[in-house]
Amino acid sequence: MRAKTLLHFNFKGGVGKTTLSVMNTYLLGANKSKVLLIDLDPQANATEIMKSTFNKEIEPAVSLYNGLLNLDLSKSVVTLTDNISIIPADWELSLWPGKAEKIKSHDRMLILNELIKKFKEQFDYIIIDVPPTLSIFTNNAILASDYISLVLQTQKQAYTSVLKTAQYMFQLKSDYQASFSVAGVILYLVKKDAKVDKEITQAAIDSFGDAVFSNRIWQQERVKLFSNEGIKNEDHWDKRAIGMYDMVLKEQLKRIGEMENG
Repeated sequence: MRAKTLLHFNFKGGVGKTTLSVMNTYLLGANKSKVLLIDLDPQANATEIMKSTFNKEIEPAVSLYNGLLNLDLSKSVVTLTDNISIIPADWELSLWPGKAEKIKSHDRMLILNELIKKFKEQFDYIIIDVPPTLSIFTNNAILASDYISLVLQTQKQAYTSVLKTAQYMFQLKSDYQASFSVAGVILYLVKKDAKVDKEITQAAIDSFGDAVFSNRIWQQERVKLFSNEGIKNEDHWDKRAIGMYDMVLKEQLKRIGEMENG
């Protein structure tokens, strides 16, 4: 067992990165994979969704902030189920960039990459959730990742942002000689038969070609409920929404498998 580290990313906020990260964690765990979710966003939205989903408090022995300062995250892990664990975030994490300034610029971007090495043999997947900003958080997550999926909500600003995001990531990859690969572009909260959504979808295909996922997350009210109230799998609408994410996840894993074997 050697964990694959996954990241869903776009500089723009509100495009679905956190919900995708949490849903992938939930689905992989349900499929008996060992998953660690690292919430590297001081807003702690992923942590809150997991609290609601599993209806339990999430209190690590050592906070993520202190774990980063101590260069040891082993006591920051909280087990939620037999297969799902989380390193939760809280607002204290927002203090970390100031503390990390004491570390040499090049090295401070590689802290997470070093700290998660000890988890690589314990989990099948490590999923990182990040804030929608250019920061030490996002740079650490990018450089710690094996596979990155760009998330594109079908809006003009999100499309412009995803182009800039891709450029930035590849510049960072060059600067640090990183080895991550881009799994593809996930279209998120797409409205069927809406003019703008069709235009942005076509623009994404024109720019990224086969990298655009054939499966996508369609606009559904239940998706918003999952973000606000936690993941439920009780009625038809729950199962329908979860099914969309499951198809996207299956395509994501298929793409990753093809990259590893090809």
